[in-house]
Amino acid sequence: MRYKLRTLLILLAILPPLLWIGWTKYEAWRAEQEKQRAARDFVVEFQWGLRTSVPIQELLVLPTDEPPVTVPEGPQPKAPAKAGDPRGE
Repeated sequence: MRYKLRTLLILLAILPPLLWIGWTKYEAWRAEQEKQRAARDFVVEFQWGLRTSVPIQELLVLPTDEPPVTVPEGPQPKAPAKAGDPRGE
């Protein structure tokens, strides 16, 4: 009976540190797997965007409520000259 008690005490002394080391290594491995999965998902979404001709700006920029700023093409109209302005025509 004395060997059973000694074995139990040895296991109680050794097992908690072993379990803690194993669990921390498992958590690090799991975090690395999650980072790799996220990177794969991003690459797949990026490639999907290229295949469907979606501009990269739409994939990377969040939409806003503001309308896009447009610049009219062609010659710009001149502002009317002020009275008494020597440069006025």
